[in-house]
Amino acid sequence: MKRLIQSTAALALAIVVSACAGDTTPDETRATGTGGPVGTSGDIAADRDFLEEQLAMGTAEIELGRLAQQRAQHADVKEFGAMMVQHHQTAAEELRPIASRAAGGQAPQTADLGDHRDLMEELSRLSGADFDKKYIQEMIDDHQEGIDDLEGKAENAADPDVKAWAARALPTMRQHLERARSIKETLDRAGTN
Repeated sequence: MKRLIQSTAALALAIVVSACAGDTTPDETRATGTGGPVGTSGDIAADRDFLEEQLAMGTAEIELGRLAQQRAQHADVKEFGAMMVQHHQTAAEELRPIASRAAGGQAPQTADLGDHRDLMEELSRLSGADFDKKYIQEMIDDHQEGIDDLEGKAENAADPDVKAWAARALPTMRQHLERARSIKETLDRAGTN
């Protein structure tokens, strides 16, 4: 669902960029490397979209982490939630100036929780072992997807600051994924699956 929304938003932005490019046809635009389709390597608009998405994802991870601290049963899940809050707050502090510069000095838009809003509502109705299982599985899924996104930007971002931030963020995201997987194994062994 998230990929569909991202693809739709990317297509809409590509159309807007092409329309704003004046008399340039989409093929000419791609050939000059300016305003090409969002999501292609080396595209400034794609970098801006990536930054906004990362800020939104970080906000969601912070809110979900806080919820985990309140509703989780297992100490490891509570600890993981606290780590998510701390690490994603730090990442957002690093990312906001990059996003502001990439947006022409404008402050980044307020992050929308998007797909995570439904997850927040679902998790708000759970507690204990049910919460633990759902939250950790979501963290595994989110971090796997996040790693893919970061790897792409670490290699292909047009903006060197975006490229550097993505490369710096990758080890932490990988640690988060491994920790979430380890917690899932612990929960599975404890019979809370």
